[in-house]
Amino acid sequence: MPGWQALNLEIAQYGATVVTVALDINAEHARPWHELGQATHPSVVDTLHATNPLFGFTNIPMAVWINEDGVLVRPAEGASIERNPMRDMEIPEGLPEALDKMLHAVKDIPDDAEAYRAAIIDWAKNGASSPFALSAEEVVERSQPRSDNEARATACFELGDYLRKTVSQDAAVSWWKEAHRLHPQNLTYKRQAWTLVTTAPGATENDLMQGPNDVYDSSLVAEVSGDGGFLQFIVRPQL
Repeated sequence: MPGWQALNLEIAQYGATVVTVALDINAEHARPWHELGQATHPSVVDTLHATNPLFGFTNIPMAVWINEDGVLVRPAEGASIERNPMRDMEIPEGLPEALDKMLHAVKDIPDDAEAYRAAIIDWAKNGASSPFALSAEEVVERSQPRSDNEARATACFELGDYLRKTVSQDAAVSWWKEAHRLHPQNLTYKRQAWTLVTTAPGATENDLMQGPNDVYDSSLVAEVSGDGGFLQFIVRPQL
C-alpha cells in the first residue's frame, strides 16, 4: 500500500488516480493494511470478489488501466510497482520447511516492478499517446480468455460464499473445492478458502502463509513450491 500511495501522489498532478482494491470476504482483515498505508486515494474492499470475473483478476497484485472515458486501455496483468525486499534477503539455514519453500518461491517471481511503475507514469503524463496505452483491439487480444469452466468456477465460489453466510463455513467447502478444480490458476479463490481454515479464530489479520491444512487438498506453500511456482499464477505485463 505505501508504494501505491506514493504513486498516487506522483500521478495526481496529471489528473490520474490510483484505486486499490483488497479481495477479502472479511473487510476487517484488510483494515490493518489500509491503516498501514495511510491511503488518501480510493481504497476499497471487494468482499464479493466481484472484480475477479469483471476484470479477470486471478491473483494479487493485479491491475487494469481505465481511461477518463471509462474504457480499459490495459487488461488485467501483474501490477507490482516496488521491489519486494524479500528478494534480496539471504535465506538462513534451519528455517521451518514451509517458510523456507515460500521464501525461495518469492525469489523466483519475475521482477517487473520498476518498468511497470514507469509505464504507469508515462501513461498518466501522455494519455492515449503513451506507447503503453493499448487500443481496444489490443486489449481484447491480450485479455485472458474466459472458458466455460472459469465461469462455472465463479458461480461455485459465489454459491459457497452465500452458504458460508447463511448456513456455515463448512457448507461452503465443497463448492469452493469445485471452484478450485474448475479454475486452478485462480489463486484468489484458493487463498480465500485456505485463509479461513488457517487463520486463528479471533485473529485481526489473515494468515499469509496458508500452509497445509486438513480441509483442502492443497495449500499456498504446496502450490508455489511445486512445478511452476508462483509463475503459474502470474500474468506478466507486456511492456
